[in-house]
Amino acid sequence: MTNSAKTAPAGDRLLRGHLPGKNLRFAVCQCAALCSEAIGRHRADWIAGRLLGEALTCGVLLSVTLKETERLTLRWEYPGPVGTILADTNDLAEVRGFPSGLQLMERAGALDAALGGNGRISAITSVPNKVLHTGITRGVFQDVHRDMAHLLSLSFQLETVLTVGLVIPPVSPIKVRSAIGIMVQPFPGADPMALEEVRREVENGDFREWLEMKPHPLEDVMERLSLKTGGWEVLGEIEPRFACGCSRDKVDMVLRMFDRPELEDMLEKDGGATVNCHFCAESYFFGSGDIEAMIRQSQTGHA
Repeated sequence: MTNSAKTAPAGDRLLRGHLPGKNLRFAVCQCAALCSEAIGRHRADWIAGRLLGEALTCGVLLSVTLKETERLTLRWEYPGPVGTILADTNDLAEVRGFPSGLQLMERAGALDAALGGNGRISAITSVPNKVLHTGITRGVFQDVHRDMAHLLSLSFQLETVLTVGLVIPPVSPIKVRSAIGIMVQPFPGADPMALEEVRREVENGDFREWLEMKPHPLEDVMERLSLKTGGWEVLGEIEPRFACGCSRDKVDMVLRMFDRPELEDMLEKDGGATVNCHFCAESYFFGSGDIEAMIRQSQTGHA
């Protein structure tokens, strides 16, 4: 039951479970803090931030499908000024991502103009040094979460109900007040009609409008859907977070793979090297002393 003490999300949460008697599994998340951090790191405007927030929320939801050590990389490619949106997650819902276009308000002015038409959607599941599965399909909905659900249903042959609702006031600095995602998928042998019953409720335009009116506790979201689906049983909960695996040591290792003339060129032209991580916007600077040490330690450019 909704009450005055439950008016806003207390923090980022990812719940997973099943719908008893329907042979369906679900994931529902609130990841406003995660999305706010990503948007702030990339200095994205309202349109770019909203599209990135939807992509990251999809990543959080799909983390429940992964096994330990697996990663899932999601890519949306559209012809409009947003270009490519990328989100990457592991089984712990440690998510990172970025859009190619960061300042879209003046260039596009609206979400549909930023996307610019039908796109190309892909998803890659991998473990270290090995790709497990790749799916690619055309994006026909010009909608981040609907295009991803379309990909999962076609390329992964996993019928998926998925919706995302964000509350992001169009003011600077961009702050995500709510980022709720819901995903429902069938277990083997599930009744197709049971999934369609859930789809009608979750993908209903009125429901998404309700999600985007104001922040809602996840319990209220599930309670609203329970009126039609017959109840949701939670089996586990974790806290999703924005996390990137980059580090100064890793960048150092990459720089040591450059040939000696390339390192000398960095030293002569720039007095060092600055490397930016696309995923998290972290910058790593290596001064002249660092580059000179790399050159001294190698005759061939390899450490």
